[in-house]
Amino acid sequence: MSGLPGVPPAVVAEAVEALPTRLRKKLDEVVTRAAAWPVSTVDAGTVVVRVDDDTTVTLRVPVRAAGDVTCTCLMAPRCAHRAAVLSTAPPAEDAAAGDTATGDTATGDTATGEAPAGAVPAGAGSQAGAAPAPAGDAAAEAAAFSAAEVAAADGLWVAGAAVLTRGIAGAGAVQQAVLLRAAHEARSLGLHRASTAAVRVVRSARAARADDPAFRLADLVAAVHELLEVSHRIRHGTGSPASLRGVARRSYVDRGDLRLYGLCCVPVLDPTGYAGAVTYLTDAKGTLYQVNDVTPGGLELATGRPGNPVRIGEARLTFRELGHAGLFVSAARASADGRLSNAGTVRAVRGSGRPWTDDPLARHWTRTLSTQVAAYHDALRLPAEERPAGHDLAFLTGRTGPADDSGVRFTTADGRTVRLTVPTDNPGLPYLSNLRMLAEVAGEVRLIGRFAGDGRVEALAASWTGLPDARGSHVDLGVDILLRAWLPHPGSEPPEDVATDVPPEPPPDLPLYLLSRRVQRAVEGGAQAAAGAPRDPVRLTAAGLPTAAALAGSLDRLAVDRPRDEFGRPAGHVDDLATTWLSAAAYLDAVAARMATDTWLAAAQ
Repeated sequence: MSGLPGVPPAVVAEAVEALPTRLRKKLDEVVTRAAAWPVSTVDAGTVVVRVDDDTTVTLRVPVRAAGDVTCTCLMAPRCAHRAAVLSTAPPAEDAAAGDTATGDTATGDTATGEAPAGAVPAGAGSQAGAAPAPAGDAAAEAAAFSAAEVAAADGLWVAGAAVLTRGIAGAGAVQQAVLLRAAHEARSLGLHRASTAAVRVVRSARAARADDPAFRLADLVAAVHELLEVSHRIRHGTGSPASLRGVARRSYVDRGDLRLYGLCCVPVLDPTGYAGAVTYLTDAKGTLYQVNDVTPGGLELATGRPGNPVRIGEARLTFRELGHAGLFVSAARASADGRLSNAGTVRAVRGSGRPWTDDPLARHWTRTLSTQVAAYHDALRLPAEERPAGHDLAFLTGRTGPADDSGVRFTTADGRTVRLTVPTDNPGLPYLSNLRMLAEVAGEVRLIGRFAGDGRVEALAASWTGLPDARGSHVDLGVDILLRAWLPHPGSEPPEDVATDVPPEPPPDLPLYLLSRRVQRAVEGGAQAAAGAPRDPVRLTAAGLPTAAALAGSLDRLAVDRPRDEFGRPAGHVDDLATTWLSAAAYLDAVAARMATDTWLAAAQ
């Protein structure tokens, strides 16, 4: 059923909980039929679902409370029609949770304040990592979770464990309502990360039950993993409270007064239909921030936005100029991913820039490639909204080699060789021609790039000795057009020998699928489906994976040796199953991250 507005989780849960027992048992059948009910928009504030000739369900938009959804049948409001429509509507943020009174808007936010994931190359693999914790966060980090927060996490844990027990077939509308109720309780207490994970489980389970072609089992497994891990850590008080609580959508916190230096300006041309520009900056501690202007559009925005003025405080400079200059920001506010707010209380004026060879900018080039690759893959394991600004940026020093169809060979100062490529080959942006010319630069080159596939880095900006003063300390490869006159003349001396960092051997083919398919099958088919072949633990042990073998054996025992109640239904061991499943999922996640790092580095030879 398309055309329905988003509905807060609490409203869905309330409607399902109000149903008589006999209707709750039939709710999944009604939800299936509801997919074919026609939806029409009467006006901007009313959506009508026609059940039959005599029955309609009306939603007053925006839906904020149960009273905003009515049905004309005699059973209303405790009717299956109303509950089925709400169980089909997409989950939305709770009204209270989504409100912000600060007036914060990220620099360049669209009207909705959101661009698609990946539309802004938000990453930073800088050694400084995430944006700094605001004043007072040190105390918050040490604070224990309250009894109410632990109770909310208990509810989420039980609801998530039930998904493993019953699988997709058992994750019907009633179980989804349990998850949504738990999500609402968690969000009301500020447990945003766990609440978001629960809503993701509901969305993915609905897609699976509706045979949506966009459904991916891996997405549901990841959502259940996130839900159980966060709720488990909250229940046991392990991990950073601030990270486990998460942040509300578009949450900004005080950063105090900042002195920022521009690193580079990058045009954005995303396949999803967003375009614009982003400028990366660093503070004196090496922490990365970003100022962006990304909205729906195409090439014209990607080429034009770098020349547009930055909208933050009283600063009077363009995105392109900011990449070479700096900012003095007073009462700065920033999101978890380093986006600076342009709220009215923020004051900013232009400052001078620094060359890449001077501190604090130079510290970004001090880490080895292997360290940066490991940090990049570690960041990918975080929720998208918690990945620090620049988590995907690579800071490289080395020498360029010849260009070919696959890119430009680049040998780093620590002896590794990567392949430089372009973020886009659209001829409207100068990336491709600039990269070919970059291959002719003799001598040492400093580079800012973005990690791509194994052994590849997308070149974003570059610097070398001899650039004209008018160009500043670097060129932005997606904005500037390189001239041959800027290239240094080849010297007669051979390049210096560099200390080599021997790349690791490609990771062996390990039979981890013997464990991963147990993890997936538990989510798909429930506890009994998790069991595998009896000899699988032996094969895992023989492959040098004793931990995987032990986890596989434990899942087998919990799946097979489950007691049943008087009606023959599986009972007991729910907590043991969830704990063991979570251990297996976490193990696979850690191994996958390590193997991804080794594979990337093995390709960089």
